[in-house]
Amino acid sequence: MSVATVPAQVHATRSWRALLPPATLVRLVILAGLVLFAYWRPIRTNLVGKWLHDGNWSHGWLIPLFSLYFLSTRRDELLRCRPAPNYWGAAILALSLAVYFVSAWQYRMVYPQLVSIVGVILGLTLLLGGLSVIRTAWFPILFLLFAIPLPQAMYVELTMPLRRAASLVAATVMPLFVDGLHTEAQAVIIDYCLPGRPPGQLNVEEACSGMRSIMAFVTLGVAIAYVRQRPWWHRALMLVSCVPIAVFCNAIRVTTTGLLFVTGHDELARGTPHALLGVLMFGIALGSFLLIDYVLGHLWVEVSEDIAVGDAV
Repeated sequence: MSVATVPAQVHATRSWRALLPPATLVRLVILAGLVLFAYWRPIRTNLVGKWLHDGNWSHGWLIPLFSLYFLSTRRDELLRCRPAPNYWGAAILALSLAVYFVSAWQYRMVYPQLVSIVGVILGLTLLLGGLSVIRTAWFPILFLLFAIPLPQAMYVELTMPLRRAASLVAATVMPLFVDGLHTEAQAVIIDYCLPGRPPGQLNVEEACSGMRSIMAFVTLGVAIAYVRQRPWWHRALMLVSCVPIAVFCNAIRVTTTGLLFVTGHDELARGTPHALLGVLMFGIALGSFLLIDYVLGHLWVEVSEDIAVGDAV
């Protein structure tokens, strides 16, 4: 009896030169130059300027590097793509440019201008590369949204509940560590009184809201959830956990800072010691996040079919 042998299918690995021939490279360089020219002012002033001068958005420098790293992890998939123009990309491109010009010239709104940059990149990728390329590149492109600073009004509205939560926790916990201390939280103000000392107030400022930690950890959580291969609900839990972890660590930071002020060690609540306290909280938050990642990864142990059949016999 003859046995037919089926040869294994060999997938030839394409080179970058085959994926991006000289004509395509020239086209990409021209388009990139046109986009940079059109968006130069908002990029220089409202994007890079924020990264340089606003500590809440200093992580923006890392986002494009993360996106490039994500693309490099999908290098083999990109090389297997067969680029074919898809004209839905032209529709996305036209819509993004319309948002840019309307928000820039009519409404003078910065945030939609910056968001439209991501739309332009997405549209160009779909237009030139087609569905095969966009299936691999969509996440690294959309990840760039984390680098775009939120409007100041929206940012303040988001920080206010976090500041109130931190002041309430600090006002509740501080008397447990100092005998005779009486505290009361009024929105973002903590009124305190110690026997033999005049009453005072502590203000939980916007910088202590924890919003910076939340932004950094949501960004990190999304990145890890994308890179690690795990069920979708694992990824969802990892993302949801970023917010309570950041709020918890920020409450510890505000409470510690308040205790230093109340007990007369306010020199330790400013400058370098205060910055080191923030680094310590970042370490605690990162450790908590990795612990959740470890627990999710070890909730169930996968059993192979051979072992299961052997146990059944």
